[in-house]
Amino acid sequence: MSRNGKIILIILIILLGLVIAYLVWPQSTTVGQRDVISTISLPSPILTGNMSVEQAIQDRRSVRHYTNQSITLQDVSQLLWAAQGITDKADNLRAAPSGGQVYPLEVYIIVGKGGVDGLGEGVYHYVPSNNSLEKTSEIDVRSDLSQAANGQIWVKEAPVDIVITGDYNKMIDKYRDEMLSIRFVNLEAGHAGENIYLEAGARGLVTVSLGSFKDDQVHTILGLPDNENTIYIFPVGHSSL
Repeated sequence: MSRNGKIILIILIILLGLVIAYLVWPQSTTVGQRDVISTISLPSPILTGNMSVEQAIQDRRSVRHYTNQSITLQDVSQLLWAAQGITDKADNLRAAPSGGQVYPLEVYIIVGKGGVDGLGEGVYHYVPSNNSLEKTSEIDVRSDLSQAANGQIWVKEAPVDIVITGDYNKMIDKYRDEMLSIRFVNLEAGHAGENIYLEAGARGLVTVSLGSFKDDQVHTILGLPDNENTIYIFPVGHSSL
């Protein structure tokens, strides 16, 4: 084979390798869009409280029974900030650690009628960058969400439900290992969930973490983007016990 022929063969082999790599390598995903009705600025999170971290850990319990008492807009701000709020603006770091600083989680709060002082019922998406809410629905979907959660009545009895979703492909884009990426996303949701527990306790509220629900139904009820998967539901309110 001539020298030129060898060069052409090498180029063809390299091109074939690139094509194969492109076909089998995980591709970047396009983030879905949400239909935003309005935006609401939340009060700035308060960084000092009346309960120590140690006491919050000691008192942490899963509670499924709630009164009809509403929670405040400050409560909402504190809970969502504890889950995914920005704690270092210079480096864009959040309250819960994230593998590779990917931050694949999204947080929603479902508000019942009269559930939050100064906030109408509906579905809201939390925006960590400016500690605000995007309203995506004006409907109180707690009853439907309760049915999707296999009939767990505390989902519709609590004044609000916090829902955590994760984008597994966003993590795969970083690490290229599907099983590792799924693990990282689920671990991060656990970090955020514990923060919700502790912040709720520090503010005299109670919650319970729920993982039993029909994914497709929750997705439809909340109008979630295609790239998001529901991981947790947290009913939150004042204990009736």
